[in-house]
Amino acid sequence: MNVRQLRFFCLTARDGTFSAAAREEGVTVQAVSKSIHELEEELGGALFARAGKGVALTPLGEKILEPARTAVMSFESVGRAASAGRRAAEKREGLGLVLVSPPFSKHEFICGVISRLATHALGVKTHLSVSVGAKALAGLRAGTVDALFTIGRLRAPQCACAQIGSVSPGVFLGRGHPLRGKETLSFADLEPYPVLWSDEVDGFNETVLVTCQKAGLSSPVVPIETSEEVVDFLESRNGFIMGVNLKALSIRPFAMMHGLDPADAPSVPVCIVTLEGPRRPEVERLRQFVRNEFSLLARTLGTASGSQKDLP
Repeated sequence: MNVRQLRFFCLTARDGTFSAAAREEGVTVQAVSKSIHELEEELGGALFARAGKGVALTPLGEKILEPARTAVMSFESVGRAASAGRRAAEKREGLGLVLVSPPFSKHEFICGVISRLATHALGVKTHLSVSVGAKALAGLRAGTVDALFTIGRLRAPQCACAQIGSVSPGVFLGRGHPLRGKETLSFADLEPYPVLWSDEVDGFNETVLVTCQKAGLSSPVVPIETSEEVVDFLESRNGFIMGVNLKALSIRPFAMMHGLDPADAPSVPVCIVTLEGPRRPEVERLRQFVRNEFSLLARTLGTASGSQKDLP
């Protein structure tokens, strides 16, 4: 038995689904399910029973819920105290930033441009890299990363998520897709075709896809995990991928980014995520910089956006 299993158990008991617990912790649904199954085996009985689309506590689950909560809270308080002491003791130079995203076309170039702009503006060496959500969040909590940038809001314990701007969604189509000849696409155009879902990406925060689904996108969702599956999905299955409408992301002639009809396209927030509590002065300057200069950064990367003037 370990605190990770107990944390997953407590979150599932609170939220009523494995997927909600996975989303909050930045892990896959399978990871939550496996941990709870291992905990059940160790305790000798089921902790949850199916209830509609979710789960409900069994008598055994109800019996251990409060002790589990106490154990998790005690562990987290020790972790927070240790992290605070470590950060106070360290005088780390520079800023480590992560754009929460799987690797994409030209991501090294884009990260390099933003790193240079931030370094020049803030007067402190800044490095931006790309990483998927769970790994990026682990780095933030461990103190090896100062801030995350997310496309779409992130709700995670002990984290502060503030909007700094917004971007427009786009549609990534393969070269043989029937809609390839259309410059702008509507949700109605896309409805017959499958859209890619990645659990470690779209299950982590409110991504472009999740935001568009809330706005009315009803295309069938197909879980995809490997690069080989992505290629087959675009080339052979007439699938599409939702992302930021940034032409630089196109991979000619294999796949192209298309815009969404403005009547359908929701505004997708771009956010900076930091740990709650006191922040390094460099991080505060970074928050102000990205708030004030988001439009400049967006123009530099060739995508239309708006800026958010108030940070909490």
